[in-house]
Amino acid sequence: MITFFRNIFSSKLGLFLTMCFVGLIAIAFASADVTGSGAFGGVTGSGTAAQVGDKKLTTSELSQSVNNAFRAEQRENTGLDLKTFIEGGGFEGILERLINSFSISAFGEKYGMAAGKRLVDREIADIPSFQGADGQFSEENFRRALQQQGIKEQQLRDDFSRNLLAEQLLPLAGFGTSVPQKMVTPYASLLLEARQGQIAIVPSAAFVENVKPADAALAAFYSKNGSRYTIPERRTISYALFSKDRFNDKIKPTEKEIAGKYKLDKAKYAASETRNIDQIILPTEAAAKTLADKINGGQTIAAAAESVGLSVANIGSTSKTELAGTASQAVADAVFAAPLNGVSKPAQSALGWHIARVKSINKVPAKTLEQARDAIIAELSRDQINNALAELTVKMEDEFAAGSSLNDVAKAEDLKIESTPMLLANGQNPEDPNYKPIPEMQRILPIAFSLEEDSDPQVVEIIPGQQYAIMAVTQITPAAPPPLESIKQRVARDYILEQGSKKAKVVAEKITKQVSEGMSLSKAVADAKVRLPAVESINSTRAELATQSQKGQVPPPLTLMFSMAEGTAKKLKAPQNQGWFIVSLNNINPGDASKQKSLLDATRNQFKNVFGNEYTAQFINAMKADVGVEKNDKALTTLKNQLLGRN
Repeated sequence: MITFFRNIFSSKLGLFLTMCFVGLIAIAFASADVTGSGAFGGVTGSGTAAQVGDKKLTTSELSQSVNNAFRAEQRENTGLDLKTFIEGGGFEGILERLINSFSISAFGEKYGMAAGKRLVDREIADIPSFQGADGQFSEENFRRALQQQGIKEQQLRDDFSRNLLAEQLLPLAGFGTSVPQKMVTPYASLLLEARQGQIAIVPSAAFVENVKPADAALAAFYSKNGSRYTIPERRTISYALFSKDRFNDKIKPTEKEIAGKYKLDKAKYAASETRNIDQIILPTEAAAKTLADKINGGQTIAAAAESVGLSVANIGSTSKTELAGTASQAVADAVFAAPLNGVSKPAQSALGWHIARVKSINKVPAKTLEQARDAIIAELSRDQINNALAELTVKMEDEFAAGSSLNDVAKAEDLKIESTPMLLANGQNPEDPNYKPIPEMQRILPIAFSLEEDSDPQVVEIIPGQQYAIMAVTQITPAAPPPLESIKQRVARDYILEQGSKKAKVVAEKITKQVSEGMSLSKAVADAKVRLPAVESINSTRAELATQSQKGQVPPPLTLMFSMAEGTAKKLKAPQNQGWFIVSLNNINPGDASKQKSLLDATRNQFKNVFGNEYTAQFINAMKADVGVEKNDKALTTLKNQLLGRN
């Protein structure tokens, strides 16, 4: 029940959908190769992990997806290794998401649904990493991102198509979910349930002996608990930064280029005129003439319009060309022929007959080449520097692909190579807690930790269109525990605490038994043959527990107390061998939410999410049954063993 309320209070609409299929994170989950033969095979790119309808999920795609998901998770949890990720369900979770995604797509296509090319194009163009400095889609950035991730364009498009079909299909399953009142009231009442109890702790430190552990005992303890001390994978990264500033003194537009640009943009530098006007549109020419006469006679344009039941449109500042485009050439000619504060002659457009009062006139004289020179030089310089930077990055990528080393390219471009110490995926240096990576590492590290050993150097975009880096991973240290001698003091401390924890457990079991037989917790603690901390009284409700759970602040003994029967006692091991808790539940006061409308409504809404998620899950299962899913268990087992480093 505690788990239910923890989930129900953290539930958000749409959370389930993100777990059912691979969402719009194509770069992170796209595969390295989806082309392959039809037969089930090994774990190469042509092997089939699962057949979904007429679609094939390859072992290559699944392998790359698992690795990418692991890398993403490792950046949040630096202590995570691939074995732990896979054994914790990561492999099966990614497999299920991919199968769900393929099934939804196959089902939609089977019944005539499609995600058109234009729709996919729009989704791709909205990805920030594919956009240039101007916020528009950049073909160059798009190609570079695909190359850096080893993704083919068609793979990316297929991923977007599948997700677009899912966005159309899945929301329908949970739409309009209703929840019976008889189900809502009992669960809402549980939130008001209050419990009173006591908590005692038997600390391991109370049983620690001041005796140095034997080396053999420490070695055996370390061998058994090596994973506790494992340092995650670390990498040394060599890099060189460069930016568009390197071209500032190298690129100077020539006189010929300046003159050519001036000629090309002559309309931009020609004399111009804009007018700020108020306008009225009437149905006939006669009506327009009559109203123009009233205004020329001294009546305001607003009063004249009101007299015939119309209103004035404030067009604001407009050029003759703009007005011709929005109205007609005749209207533009009439407006720009009228004097300042005058009224234009009636002119016709598709909407009717226009008259306008000219409120102000702004004339900009033409600019000579000399007058426009500075602006032209700035524009040409900016464009040429941008082009030079783009050409340089493409050139570097081509050289790396052709086999050039980081040193070769850096020397040719006069760049200084720097190297990091051995870093974790989050940029920390385990050997120097005070080490701080340069800010640019935020963009370099994810790519560095996604590369396989012996991968080519990479060009990394730091600030789009502004700053880049070339980088290579020069050393990889796999996740492993350090030598015992280097952490012997820490291991000895943990060993001593574990021995103390074993003795504390015996005392905790005795106290728990005494309380279960009717003795008060306070007396049982006092009768122990060791000095223990005072017993703490606890009084809390499930609602308070749920609130703390959202913040991740629920003490384990409190969670245990809300899963116990009244009048019972239980023991619970404290984290890191710190000791043992004894929890005694004295009293349960049931809650009654039958008259608390706001709580009932909130519980009902949370249940709707739960029901909607369940309906969506069943809908996906139905789609999988409809299109047919066949897993290649042999290939999946082989791939999983490969990822775990087994034969």
